[in-house]
Amino acid sequence: MNITPSVSYVDPTLRAISSVRDIPLDRIRESSSNPRRAFDDGKLRELADNIKLHGVLQAILVRRAPGGTEGKCELVAGARRFRASKLAGKDTIPATVRDLTDAECREIQLIERDNFVTPNQEEQSQWQNHMCPANRQPQA
Repeated sequence: MNITPSVSYVDPTLRAISSVRDIPLDRIRESSSNPRRAFDDGKLRELADNIKLHGVLQAILVRRAPGGTEGKCELVAGARRFRASKLAGKDTIPATVRDLTDAECREIQLIERDNFVTPNQEEQSQWQNHMCPANRQPQA
């Protein structure tokens, strides 16, 4: 079952322009709302080896950390690149910084997950329940 999220409208005059910059890895925390929970260690090591040779070829997407934590960012998209960069011993990672609401963050994560990975059954079920509460199964 595919779930197509509705696109949230945000007035373009209210949104800050995206920017790409190198951000220290220790200033980024992974998002608890990311639907991707399983990572293949072998594939992460392979990506880390490629990052050592070529660097990160595509910037990750982050937003300023909710709660006003100064200088900290929350990872929205690019968890594999983020984790592999740590394995590769990198100190920074190229990141696109955008102002995003919680709803926009979850929407982007869902789109990214569906476009770039085949979700395992558990992840698919969790996100169906998260995005469509009417689909939840009663607890036994």
